[in-house]
Amino acid sequence: MRTRGLAMPLLAAAFLLAIGTLWAQSRVPTAAVTRTQRIELVDGEGRIRAELKTSGEDTLLVLYDAQGRLRATIGTESVAFYGADGKLKGKIDAQSLSGAARENR
Repeated sequence: MRTRGLAMPLLAAAFLLAIGTLWAQSRVPTAAVTRTQRIELVDGEGRIRAELKTSGEDTLLVLYDAQGRLRATIGTESVAFYGADGKLKGKIDAQSLSGAARENR
């Protein structure tokens, strides 16, 4: 009988503690900025499928296929596409796009 008498106050105290903890966490400010040099996106087996990184003066999004082969790079000045053999298949750069835009005027 005595445990029944203690159960309700203990449950009430645990409930109040949980509510207080959630309220306190909602008041904690979160970081507005995350700083890093590289972000990796991996698949279920842990293989890198994409990277967002800096390289020299450029920022790159690099995409890989399921076998880990480079398939595309997207930079601030160009986009490059690679075949399954790893060879460059096509490239679009900002200067060629701006030249084509001038020709179409």
